[in-house]
Amino acid sequence: MRVLIAEDDSVSRLVLRKALEEMGYSVLAAKDGEEAWELFQKHPFPLVISDWMMPGADGIELCRRVRSLREKGYTYFILLTARDSKEDRLHAIESGADDFLSKPLDRAELASRLSVARRILDMEHRLREANEELARQKEELELKTQALEMSQEMIQQANLRFRELFENVPVACYTFDAGGVIYEWNRAAALLYGWQEYEVLTCSIFDTIIREEDRELMQELIQRVMRGDGSTVESVDRCRDGSTRYVLRSLFPLHGSAGEVVGGICASVDITQRVEYERELRALNERLESLAFTDALTGLLNHRAMQDHLAEAFARARRGEDTFSFVLLDIDHFKRFNDTYGHQAGDEVLRLVAQVLQDNTPSDSLVSRYGGEELSVLLPGYRLEDAISVAENLRQAIAATPNPYRQITASFGVAEYMPYMHSPSDVVEVADAALYEAKRAGRNCVRPLLGGAHRQAA
Repeated sequence: MRVLIAEDDSVSRLVLRKALEEMGYSVLAAKDGEEAWELFQKHPFPLVISDWMMPGADGIELCRRVRSLREKGYTYFILLTARDSKEDRLHAIESGADDFLSKPLDRAELASRLSVARRILDMEHRLREANEELARQKEELELKTQALEMSQEMIQQANLRFRELFENVPVACYTFDAGGVIYEWNRAAALLYGWQEYEVLTCSIFDTIIREEDRELMQELIQRVMRGDGSTVESVDRCRDGSTRYVLRSLFPLHGSAGEVVGGICASVDITQRVEYERELRALNERLESLAFTDALTGLLNHRAMQDHLAEAFARARRGEDTFSFVLLDIDHFKRFNDTYGHQAGDEVLRLVAQVLQDNTPSDSLVSRYGGEELSVLLPGYRLEDAISVAENLRQAIAATPNPYRQITASFGVAEYMPYMHSPSDVVEVADAALYEAKRAGRNCVRPLLGGAHRQAA
């Protein structure tokens, strides 16, 4: 299978390409979304794996463009990203994305996602072949009926052949006119929807299988069919018993003897099991991703997750999009809690401070357990002065929090991204040096590093 990669990071692009080629895929790699779009327009790919964040056309924009080429067949689109928020994922799905791969790349996860993609693409290919066969048989029947020299007996035989094909094809099929009135209904349709042929003939699809919320879309699809165009969409259909089924619906025009469109035929493949499996798989993956990036004791982001978010913030700042500040804090004399009251008391103190941070940090900030009794706060878009103010508010909130053992205090070090910094670790080192200064100053205080000291620490 041919795969198109869109990844602006050369190392990540090479790693992903090598992994795919080792799995037997034919790979073409693009350095950004614009180059990938040019390659796709020349020769569409059945599978695209794209980084989310790229200069120019990002992964979301590339996905929208791919989805705009409906006549090119279906392309399975996977986004490669470190984003894990529900809102981001919903936005990506609404833009047309089928699945996600987490950064950094995990080969086992890659193999699992590709297995799902292959099954879906194979199903779509089999349906397309069945539709093409049905269309070929229909065209053959129309040509025969148009022949003036064909005898009545030959016409009857051709009609019977088409009727047998229509009745016995293992895909739910029905024909309809411009108003959606049903004129033919095969056995597979009766099995799928529950209505027998005599119950739906001359009835409207809008009174039977089409839900009210899908009426407008189906009317538009029927209009396309009556203009001579076909289409394939996923939908949810009603059944006779009130239940619903997920279907992959393909619609094609039916032509009369003079070539005019006289109605349409619809083939519906039941994909309910696939949809439910994918839903369960997404829920499981989201749960696993949450566990991989969450500290079990405090419920905060863990060190790995904070490093990923810090790297993203640093990349945006290097591109000149936005600055950010980073806060490191250490619970003062934490060892005494463990030595005096036991490790369970120490764990309670950590959970208590974590809750205070979650309740008092800005909504767009990210809080993590950075290590041991050391916690961190990432403040996107915050200058140093504003970050100091946030840290001071947190310090006061911690000091004012009741505790059954003894008063809790914390020391804070604050750093802001500077253009001379070369990596996210430089920001962390400056914040760590500032935290050291806070401890030297007697603890329970906030300290930034300014001027030469700021550059020296980095």
